[in-house]
Amino acid sequence: MTTGPLDGVKILDFSQMMAGPWATQMLGDLGAEIIKIERPGSGEWERSLASMGQLLAGDSPFYLAMNRNKKSLTLDLKHPKTKEIIYNIAKEADIVIENFRPGVLDKMGFGYEDFNKINPGIIYCSSTGYGSSGPYVRKPGQDLLIQGMSGMIDSTGRLGESPTPSGTTVVDEAAAMMNVISILAALHHKQKTGEGQKVEVNMLNTAITMQCQEAFSHLNLHQRWERSQSGIGSPWLSAPYGVYPTKNGYMTIAMASVPLLGKIFDLPQLEKYSEPMDCYHDRDVIKPIIEKRTIDKTTEEWLSILEVHDIWCGPVNSFQEVFDDPQVIHNGILKTMNHPNAGEIKTVGFPSSFSKTPATYRLHPPLVGEHNEEILQSLGYSDEEILQMARDGVTELKK
Repeated sequence: MTTGPLDGVKILDFSQMMAGPWATQMLGDLGAEIIKIERPGSGEWERSLASMGQLLAGDSPFYLAMNRNKKSLTLDLKHPKTKEIIYNIAKEADIVIENFRPGVLDKMGFGYEDFNKINPGIIYCSSTGYGSSGPYVRKPGQDLLIQGMSGMIDSTGRLGESPTPSGTTVVDEAAAMMNVISILAALHHKQKTGEGQKVEVNMLNTAITMQCQEAFSHLNLHQRWERSQSGIGSPWLSAPYGVYPTKNGYMTIAMASVPLLGKIFDLPQLEKYSEPMDCYHDRDVIKPIIEKRTIDKTTEEWLSILEVHDIWCGPVNSFQEVFDDPQVIHNGILKTMNHPNAGEIKTVGFPSSFSKTPATYRLHPPLVGEHNEEILQSLGYSDEEILQMARDGVTELKK
């Protein structure tokens, strides 16, 4: 069985939380070997982050969601012996990834220049909040903070009410994908030239880039936008774009001709809105008129009517409805794995498919230090040397 298009690629992973770990999980799904460096005892910070106040078999569900296809090696990064171990791994590694605050790993001897001396072909991906220099270099880089700083939150919610952040850590997620894209680009360059390089991804740039179309409008149209009072889904767009109540829930209506909706909903007062500018300026008039009609039928009834007219519309699903959806089931995005503590766990798989080298799900999210002996033995350390390292606090024994 193939292990994916990145079979043979070795990654030394110092990252934690989401932007780094989800990136390395995706690379691991595609076949790369991931050695995850964690602190002895408690492991990486996200292992203790509760979801709805709960852990799953001692680990955060968030950690379990983003750390399959990795091997865990616990090391005290401040111990002198650790540097020897890390450098031995780096000699054979293709990629190093980290998301500490700028300069932290450099002070320990684990910066790009340190690894470049050992392995000139190494790719070093540094994923930060704001970049490796500048006035914010010492600030904490966290998803919610950067949603706010990037203008993203300011454009969500209703006029006159508090701006609303995304319901998921959207900047972390996008930064993880940017890490993957950037690493793969650097890997392609290395395969052509043999040259490694330092790659820097930061969340602030990522969040602004995610809003490229809105930023372009702001920079070039010279018109200040306002959020909609009635709840139009984007402050940049016209009615009917938004979420509408129905008899049994909610539905979405995206781009659609307002006069056509007037005919479908038997609302003749909407048939005059044929100009985009009018639909924008009167969006807070149009949407409430439509809402008074959409509550008359169920979501399913309205979708069956609207789809006949090629109106772009859809349901607002709960997670339970998402995972019962026939298209989601058909796509096979959910995977099942066995975990030594949690038992059978359901997880979201890799989103793309490959006709020749599909993603694989080889290793459960590791326990803290689960692969210590295996990795150290592969580096040539004897059982006695490993035992002495454990006595000295460099690592820990798990057997």
